Amino acid sequence: MVLAYLAIATLVAIGVVNAAQTSQSGAHQASLSPVRPRAPKYLVLMVLDGARPDYFGVTSLPHVDALRARGAQFTSAIDGILEAETPAGHATIATGSRPSHDGILGFDWVSDNDRYSLFSPDQMGSLEQIIQDSQAPTLAGLYKKQYPAARVVALSGHKYYAAAPLGGPAADAILYYQGDAGGRYVPVAVPGHVPPASVLNAPGLIGPTIHTKDGVEDHLTTSLALSAVSKMHPRMLLINYPEFDWPLGHVDGGNLNRAKVITDMKGFDADLGKIEDAYRKAGILDQTLFVITADHGMMPITRFVPASLIENAVSQAGTTAPDIASSSADYVWLADRSKAETVAAAIANTHNPGISSVFYLTQSGDQVEYLPVSSQGLSAAMKTADTYLLNALLNGHQPSVVVFGREGATFSDPTSGWKADHGGDTWESQHVPLILAGPGIRPGIVSQKAVQLEDVAPTVLTDMGVKPSGMDGRAIAEALVQPSLVNMWERAAEAAYLQPVADALLTQSRNDLAQTAIKK
Repeated sequence: MVLAYLAIATLVAIGVVNAAQTSQSGAHQASLSPVRPRAPKYLVLMVLDGARPDYFGVTSLPHVDALRARGAQFTSAIDGILEAETPAGHATIATGSRPSHDGILGFDWVSDNDRYSLFSPDQMGSLEQIIQDSQAPTLAGLYKKQYPAARVVALSGHKYYAAAPLGGPAADAILYYQGDAGGRYVPVAVPGHVPPASVLNAPGLIGPTIHTKDGVEDHLTTSLALSAVSKMHPRMLLINYPEFDWPLGHVDGGNLNRAKVITDMKGFDADLGKIEDAYRKAGILDQTLFVITADHGMMPITRFVPASLIENAVSQAGTTAPDIASSSADYVWLADRSKAETVAAAIANTHNPGISSVFYLTQSGDQVEYLPVSSQGLSAAMKTADTYLLNALLNGHQPSVVVFGREGATFSDPTSGWKADHGGDTWESQHVPLILAGPGIRPGIVSQKAVQLEDVAPTVLTDMGVKPSGMDGRAIAEALVQPSLVNMWERAAEAAYLQPVADALLTQSRNDLAQTAIKK
């Protein structure tokens, strides 16, 4: 009896039930039903690369709206990691862990004088090896450990660096698109994850040119997914939709181009409908868990911070930077790491209006941590939030200096013509959609409680009856029809530290945008 009431109290704290449901007449029935909900047998996980949550409210989306109505939606979901980039985001979704655990820091970094660049297809093997060497469990790996005969398929358009970490080492097939010798756009497979030839050779999968019209790449991705479903019957289908990041995000500015957002979202809604139809015809739709999320957010650009500002601080400190990863934050690897504080202070002292804060790496014995430059006047809430995000980088190959831009500011090259970016600690870079619907998921839930990408895999596995052993994230108890006491307590503990992080990011964003509006 005591445990039952403790469970109810925990559920109330994290929003699984409201106070009215805790009356004597309904206390036990609210969440402790002895009837075990049916677990889903199949998963369709759809990652809209760089999609903003506000895209889901721009127009009527029949299939998405129906999914939301019968599922759970989280309006304050965040990346919860740095760098907020495609490879790191997809690795976090798949491993249920942060870069500090799974080893994927972003697109490029320096390790023992070796430079990793995941923009190169030659690094696909390295990407898989890094995850394998990290010993981080994966969504595919844990599921196949319990169900060895189950097949897992991961795929994208051109983004092999999304599909590969999403599938991880255990996926049966990892597919993506590239140009062939004749200039056509064709599906191919990551070595070691090759499907039956009939999957890649199905009609309608080849684009006549690599220069696809808007929407075509995402539709081809769906066609490729349906080919895999038809030929391989995967228990887990993991899809990256690249066009929400490029061109909608970087080129078109994301929500700056409302007409394009509507077009792309309607296209996605139609693709979702095709997948639902295929699963319905196969007789498995009611056995399928659907998850829609993004790997990072998308922030409209209002100012560019010049690269010379960072470069000058590095050279004046008497060292060099073997690598600088630039986005809505700058991640700086120094040849002489002892100069980190000097470089950080020099950057902060420029008082550039686009810079929010600067952190530098310190080490005392075995203790490695990021500290802010003390002269910045950083709020206590943002210091706590940034420290939490920065800790996701601490895997032995982390940058020496991290420079955070304000909302709307980027360190990317202005000659790129980009209109939006991501990668740092701003709310719009971190804020992502998250919708779950299917067996075992509570219907009609709209929660403002903070959750993060590392929670996706543990929630999926828990709902599918697999223990998410070794993952950093926590099953989102609010989403589950019947969470266990452990689920509830772990989720309550996570919410206690994660909610202040999300709140701080949102408050900082509002302050930054208000200041920008005043200056205009």
